[in-house]
Amino acid sequence: MGKRKEKKKKRHFGRFLFLLLLAGAVYVGFKYFREEIVDFVSQYIPEAKALSNATPTPTPYDLGGVTLKCFGGEWDNLDSEETRYKNAKAEIEKKYNVVLEKADVFADDEFTFKSVADVLRESVEKGEPVADIVNLSSSLLYTAFYFELFPDVTDSVGFIEVGSPYIEAGTWKGKVYGVSYDKIRDMRFIVYDRQYIESLGLELPSMLFVEGKWNYDQFEIYLRKLKEKLPKGVYPIGMDPYEWLSMAAGANGSVLLDNNMNINLADEGVMEAIQFYQKLEADELAYPMTAVYDDMGFILDLDYVAGLDSDKIVLKTASISELPDNKDNLGIVCFPWGSKVHCDDYYLTISDEYLVPAFNWSIDAPVKASCEKKGLDPAILTRLIYDYNSACSEDTVKLMHKVWINENKKDVNVDTTVEGIFATNRDNVIFDWAANRFVPDYSSMGYAVRMAGYDTLCGYADPKVCFPKWIEEWKTELENPILEY
Repeated sequence: MGKRKEKKKKRHFGRFLFLLLLAGAVYVGFKYFREEIVDFVSQYIPEAKALSNATPTPTPYDLGGVTLKCFGGEWDNLDSEETRYKNAKAEIEKKYNVVLEKADVFADDEFTFKSVADVLRESVEKGEPVADIVNLSSSLLYTAFYFELFPDVTDSVGFIEVGSPYIEAGTWKGKVYGVSYDKIRDMRFIVYDRQYIESLGLELPSMLFVEGKWNYDQFEIYLRKLKEKLPKGVYPIGMDPYEWLSMAAGANGSVLLDNNMNINLADEGVMEAIQFYQKLEADELAYPMTAVYDDMGFILDLDYVAGLDSDKIVLKTASISELPDNKDNLGIVCFPWGSKVHCDDYYLTISDEYLVPAFNWSIDAPVKASCEKKGLDPAILTRLIYDYNSACSEDTVKLMHKVWINENKKDVNVDTTVEGIFATNRDNVIFDWAANRFVPDYSSMGYAVRMAGYDTLCGYADPKVCFPKWIEEWKTELENPILEY
């Protein structure tokens, strides 16, 4: 009996040893022939090929404990005691092995009247950049681009998977230098009191826009209906001349100064927008703006009505940041479009020519001179910037990623909305739609372009006659960028 049990144990041990060797052989075979196996299987299962080409999840980057001085935007919260900012700072410092420090950009001159971009430029020229990462507003970006303060990160932004509007905000002459983290959503709209419009028995402008009934002819008809119900001295619409010049031009397919440095003031879309508003003023459908000139042709005084507090106009304009906290009765609508844009049915069929220019946004970017001096890879800093903003405001970056999914997957069911800031779903839908038509307009920092708006919309000059002069002056401005604001 004892010998029989001993033989049985030997047989079991032999089987175990055989199975162990077989498993080892399979593992070794898979390890060395994995690509061949995947290629064979992928002929029948395409997903296998995709799996084999998948980019591995990036590991935390080690920047060797370097101190990064950061300025602007969320970076100004690096010294905040608020939990989410403290956690965000700790998370990034651990992941990248860095020390994040709030940069004191104006330390050398507390009472300077220079812009951040100008201070940064001077520090770079001295070889001691005052910051390694900055958040700059749109009014300062031309200076930064002109003096090449940011490195080219065109090949790096694809890895962070954010929607194209956020990349477009940091693009200049075909190259990407930074990314906008939600500032692009501070767009300008035509704003009105919903209850007041309804009390007049009129359809809300937002409904007409959603139904695709908001071209110049339809807009004018609406203003005429509105004017019939208004007391004397109150006009259907009014705004700053530059607002119409920029926003209406975009809605008709033109950007006054795009990020390829093209001056598009003479575009047909701009001309049509100007001439249309001049007609509205002449018919008193818009507040008739005026300009007073001296003997030399310089403007001495302007008269126009704008702002949410005005009681002389019904349809007003404002950016999202200018709206009051209580938006219960506020409605918004985008600017009307002219002949360069077409709409087949409702608002989702509005052609791609329709653009929503923004002249108030910002981007986050690494400083080129700092990267070179400290031996830092701009691609890694671009990822670090993304991770920090994500840690500070997860909802913001989620939205940016959803826009990317919608663009790349073409999934019409992807939800790109955030928590509604308006009382009605229709207004929130218009707001989100407009955000995806964002395009940067660098014209806001130009003197000549504003004068072009004043001459035509306040002085009623023919744009075909006066625009060539202002275009030449604008070119001179751009060749000699103003560094102090």
